Amino acid sequence: RVTMRASLVLTKSLQAAGVDTIFALSGNQIMPIFDACLSTGIRVIHVRHEAAAVFMAEAYARMTGRIGVAMVTAGAGLGNAIAPLFTSGLSQTPVLLLSGDSEVGEDGRGSFQEMDQVTITKAVTKLSKRVTDPQQLSAILGTAMQTATTGMPGPVHLALAADVLTADLLAADIKDTAETSGQCPDADLH
Repeated sequence: RVTMRASLVLTKSLQAAGVDTIFALSGNQIMPIFDACLSTGIRVIHVRHEAAAVFMAEAYARMTGRIGVAMVTAGAGLGNAIAPLFTSGLSQTPVLLLSGDSEVGEDGRGSFQEMDQVTITKAVTKLSKRVTDPQQLSAILGTAMQTATTGMPGPVHLALAADVLTADLLAADIKDTAETSGQCPDADLH
């Protein structure tokens, strides 16, 4: 029985899509992604404010012609990232914002920094989605990246529940997920 942590599946999917750098400010819910970046060799540039992470991802995208990736924690971390998401939309720059989120298993119970992130970010992004099923992580990531870079480019956001990132996926699930990358199984994306 071969398994892989969902956070590692996420970083491997990012790496396969050509992502080599993430601009981030650390926080509880996203620490598994930091660990996974060490395993995949994705460079994490740590900043002092969440807005700086998104602005740097936007600058990276504009200078390289590739998608820029920023990562912040939930709560105030996400709140601090809203203005640069709006700016990225106005400049038509493909930016992927990954945010930590409270555990799916604790929904509605006042979990640490629990809030409806999608409602907050959907007004300033092309797509905003909360990932609640680890088996759909790569597929939803693929859809988000495709959305950010096709048509009129712009920012997208994925809220990543902490218990999704720490879930272990069976090798068969990982293969199925990788095969469907770019095809989102959920029609309600925004």
